[in-house]
Amino acid sequence: MPKQTETVKSKWMTAKEAAERLTERSGHKVSDAYVRRMGLAGRITVEKVDERTKLYLRSDVERITVAPRGDGSVRRAARAKRTPAAQQEQGKEKAVA
Repeated sequence: MPKQTETVKSKWMTAKEAAERLTERSGHKVSDAYVRRMGLAGRITVEKVDERTKLYLRSDVERITVAPRGDGSVRRAARAKRTPAAQQEQGKEKAVA
């Protein structure tokens, strides 16, 4: 008969273990803070062990692949302050196209 700790380890994992697994699956770095955030958002089932310790359901972690974040260039371009020179430049590009 398996020990209870073996069963718990096979079904649940820590945030650090979940982050390592998601990093392997996704092909880029996933932090344990992001795993905790997904737990708070309800994307991963969380089991509270005590006030400080939480475990994450292994099957939920296994089904998730985290997409890489953008570099922010699209938002920066949209927020760029439009100066008369920039507007002229934009007008020239439209005229050429």
